[in-house]
Amino acid sequence: MNLTLGILKTTSDFSKINEVLEGIQDNLEYFNQIIYTGNKEDLENAEFDFVALGLDTDNKAVLRNKIIDNAENKLILWIDNATVLEFDMIPEMMEVLESNPDVDIIYTNIVYRDIEGNESIRKLEDVYGKENNLLMTLKIEDYIPEFGVITKKDSLERLGKFDESFKDYEFYRFIYENLNNLKLKLSEFNYVVKYLLETFIDTSYRSKALRDALKKYPLQEFFPKLGWNKNENLALAAAYTSVGDVLSDYYDLYNASEFYRKAALSFHNKITLLKLVQTYFKMGLFDEAKKLVSGEQGFSQEEVKNLQENIGQIQRLIEMVEQSINEGSVQQIFNLINEIASVYQGAPLYNILGVLEYYANNLEKAYRFFYKAATLNPLNEDIIHNLTGLANQLGKQEDVKGLFERLLG
Repeated sequence: MNLTLGILKTTSDFSKINEVLEGIQDNLEYFNQIIYTGNKEDLENAEFDFVALGLDTDNKAVLRNKIIDNAENKLILWIDNATVLEFDMIPEMMEVLESNPDVDIIYTNIVYRDIEGNESIRKLEDVYGKENNLLMTLKIEDYIPEFGVITKKDSLERLGKFDESFKDYEFYRFIYENLNNLKLKLSEFNYVVKYLLETFIDTSYRSKALRDALKKYPLQEFFPKLGWNKNENLALAAAYTSVGDVLSDYYDLYNASEFYRKAALSFHNKITLLKLVQTYFKMGLFDEAKKLVSGEQGFSQEEVKNLQENIGQIQRLIEMVEQSINEGSVQQIFNLINEIASVYQGAPLYNILGVLEYYANNLEKAYRFFYKAATLNPLNEDIIHNLTGLANQLGKQEDVKGLFERLLG
């Protein structure tokens, strides 16, 4: 059976493109159609024919949907311009489909390689027949690769294709939304290589997809082993705390704090309260964090003292940096930043770094720092002012509007 190879342009870094092209060449006999979303000249060293769509967007959902619209075959193999196919990997994937004709998505194990050349190998679990177990992971991107997978075109069309409000994380959004109607199967003896060439990831898409899934499926499906019938309040506290932890990993501290609060209200415990304190601390809500640190909340005298001192020290340092910026004391600024950064990576620090890059006229770097600060704390007026002001300069108003809608909507 012939395949359409869909190649997304997801990065402007083409340093690994020759390896990508070699991987395609090694499997060329299985493709009777190759579609690339970028421009023809991007793949000028290709020794095979392909259609270039010439799309000028970084919205991966749009790119995928255009490939679906143009695909002539029933099966689509997805890669991007930083994904390398293993030699002769497709026959096993096709055998999997032949043995399991109800499968919608076939995926492989994956090797990640970063910019420094460090390698991480992921040998994945086969979720066939137990797809809903993916909900228990809370992070399906760690268990299913988005590239090096084969999908049935009619399954994608039947389920509404990819949500174009998700310019990233669109593949996992699709899985979350349609998990009850999908069959996924591992091709267990093969690997696909994915180069991680971009250092900036907008994790708000991941947070939004997870929070939407939590509204769609019963909480017990995410946490079936928490003993709901024995102590529901304790189960709720454990579940909400786990969700808060994942949202914290996604830098969505605003929504993480909401789940930690719900956990503490469900079952008062010091572990969750400490996480809530730390979340407020990273958001730059220093006074709110200090209010929660007391003996009445279950903290010992020594814990109260240490936490209060630590929060107060960082608060004072941040205030000193802000004052030094206003006074133009450059050397003092960098000395204080180095001291802070060694022990604290919170929204106020990223906002300050954005200000410094802005004054140095490094507008793209400043934008990324402000964006990170806003992801950590989308309620801070100073951060909002800095990010929206720079977005207006750079023509990125819609990106910033989308960020706040994902975090606060």
